[in-house]
Amino acid sequence: MQNNPVINKENINRFLCENCGANMVFDPRKGQLACPYCESTKAIEQTGESITERDYHSHLRPATERLQPLATGAMQVTCETCGATVTFVPPETARNCDFCGGKIVAQPKSADPLVAPEGVLPFSITTQVASGELKSWVNSRWFAPSNLKVLAQPDKVGSVYIPYWTFDADTFSRYTGERGEYYYETQHYEENGEQKSRQVRHTSWHGTSGAVSRHFDDLYIPATKSLLPDYLKKLQWEFAELVPYEPAYLAGHKAQTYQVSLEEGFELFKQDATAIIYNDVHHDIGGNEQRVHNVSTDYSNITFKHLLLPVYAGAYRYNNKVFQIVVNGRTGEVQGERPYSWLKIGCLVVFILFVLLIVLLITLVKR
Repeated sequence: MQNNPVINKENINRFLCENCGANMVFDPRKGQLACPYCESTKAIEQTGESITERDYHSHLRPATERLQPLATGAMQVTCETCGATVTFVPPETARNCDFCGGKIVAQPKSADPLVAPEGVLPFSITTQVASGELKSWVNSRWFAPSNLKVLAQPDKVGSVYIPYWTFDADTFSRYTGERGEYYYETQHYEENGEQKSRQVRHTSWHGTSGAVSRHFDDLYIPATKSLLPDYLKKLQWEFAELVPYEPAYLAGHKAQTYQVSLEEGFELFKQDATAIIYNDVHHDIGGNEQRVHNVSTDYSNITFKHLLLPVYAGAYRYNNKVFQIVVNGRTGEVQGERPYSWLKIGCLVVFILFVLLIVLLITLVKR
């Protein structure tokens, strides 16, 4: 089993530009650290360690030595409105909450230790690209309020890494149920004085039992409660370009602290796994229809990873309700909800009625 990454003072010193001494940030276009002043770049040095799974039972109650801040010198702040906690490395700051749009008035403090991330999917699109995708999305929403269009500006969405748990496990499930087989009987009836017949379908049920097994690989569970579940379900992730976590990827970006514990994450994993297992059971029962009475599942070889995945997030208030927008930091896919501007809808209705009135008057005059 791989130990957590060792974070030391060198991790924070290497964010400094060797050319001008300014703080470097991670540039999604280059995949490297970049200086925003002299445009110097520096490759992120990897430790050489590969991303491996961690044993679940060994980390249920992490020992103190396995808990670390995301980086040396990392700071964190908690939004008093929605409770989200984000971590950042100075000079990056957190003035507004990316999840509820509220002003952050709490003073930053040193980041609390946590289960260190095993891997990270680095940002691959810039804030400008994300804002362009968001602008296109906004323009396709008719009757959107002006507040939504303001959110499409580059300085209104923040880059933040969202925490996820991924789980691997082997399952063995015993089940009892019934298999339904269709059969048909000829039914005779009279219609308009004429004798007719038709085939009527019935179902014959037979008790059955059996077992199914499955290997789950990288079933991912969001470890945040700050984003609406509908958005999280729609965000799609590919882990082919996952890299071992290095604090340098956090330079110029924020990271949310996980709000779902490892134990809670595993229970959510089991809920998703149960739905898949039930589909396996239905397939195993066969027949034309299936009834599942009971499924008992044993989990073994359980491992997990703690990952950070990139999004651009923004939020605004409209009529005392918070609306969130999320842009996938890898693909540019936009997920979000929008309110309807009833003022704009009302104006359109008035305009349509006015046009109809003009048409009616013209028709009457011609007569």
